[in-house]
Amino acid sequence: MGSDLSNYLLLKQGCLFATLFAAGHGILAQSTANTQSNTSGSSPVLFGTNTDLQDARSSGGSELGNVADDKSRKGEFAAAPIPLINPSIGNGGGVGVMYARHLGSKTDTSPNSVLGAGGFMTATGSWAIGMGAKLYLKNDRYRILLAGGGGKFNYNYFGTGNAAGDAGLSIPLSQRSQAFLIEPKVRFFRDWYVGPRYHVIQNDVSINNPNIDPKNLPVPLPEDLTLRTAALGFRVQRDSSDSTFYPRSGSIFDTLADFFGPAVGGQKVYQNLTISYNKYLSFGKKNVLATRGSMCLATENAPFYDVCLLGQAKDLRGYPVGQYRDNRMLVGQMEFRRELFWRVGAVAFAGAGAVAHNWSDFSKSEAQPGGGFGIRLVLAKRNHINLRADFAWGNNSKASYVSLGEAF
Repeated sequence: MGSDLSNYLLLKQGCLFATLFAAGHGILAQSTANTQSNTSGSSPVLFGTNTDLQDARSSGGSELGNVADDKSRKGEFAAAPIPLINPSIGNGGGVGVMYARHLGSKTDTSPNSVLGAGGFMTATGSWAIGMGAKLYLKNDRYRILLAGGGGKFNYNYFGTGNAAGDAGLSIPLSQRSQAFLIEPKVRFFRDWYVGPRYHVIQNDVSINNPNIDPKNLPVPLPEDLTLRTAALGFRVQRDSSDSTFYPRSGSIFDTLADFFGPAVGGQKVYQNLTISYNKYLSFGKKNVLATRGSMCLATENAPFYDVCLLGQAKDLRGYPVGQYRDNRMLVGQMEFRRELFWRVGAVAFAGAGAVAHNWSDFSKSEAQPGGGFGIRLVLAKRNHINLRADFAWGNNSKASYVSLGEAF
């Protein structure tokens, strides 16, 4: 089910598991990052709210939805064990499982709906479990996204701003989170969908080392360590992509806005806005060029886990998510995908991104480059659901990722 739900279950700064499970293309992901500094540069999974919960290509159904025979409508499982090796949260592993099936009558042209669940555990005590669903109903007129889960995550906090990211200094934090999301949408014109969204997350954060003096920290301790956030927002999406799991053509324009506050069950007032555009081009039967551009805006009162975070796999690989964070972000990435033989494929990708406190500060911000290569193994052939393994490099950092589904 996609990095949508996974990125919801894992704080958008969670770079170790890019996807716990997801509603479209990834259930469980693992990334390891080693930054060349005097502290660990890894930032694992956490819960967050300003996260793209449906960046997976929810297609109009030409490949998956407009099925012509009963065989295409039968359910299909994809599952994989995911190893996790990280100097910050320790060694461990997880598992992700996804079930794709067409819902509705034989004449219904909806894409396959997806159910997913996943979890992981490490030797240092970090763990998470989650489950969710992404439903396509009534000839793809209605799309419903549901997700929920919880866990404990030990990670390094680097502070806010480019200077903090460049310094590479961090403090160890431990975060317990529980989250729930619901997002129904309706098609109102051709490929355009719109609908409300609601999510609530309880976060409890503390220093993950009793021997550290809170008065003598290399990085200031952030505020909002114990906080319930809740938002009522909306999503507007134009989706002309041809597949939910492996798009070869079309595009996705996505706008997501969240309004947090006590009126909807939260404890703090602030707003988030993300806008992204994905484009897919085919060259022959085995080659696809995928490109993505995105921007993020968080208002001044946003907690540290809900500002813009550079390094999510769908935006830029090669960095520990959370090393570079601020109230604004601009990112671009492209990926060339090639099917090789049997069920094996390969990809190469590159991109760049930057964070800043205000839009005017981007003229003084240095863009962070990232790129790498990966291999693919088709686990569910009928729906073309891949097991993804990527190896990426950034500016004095490197990372590896394993997940079900494409990065974007």
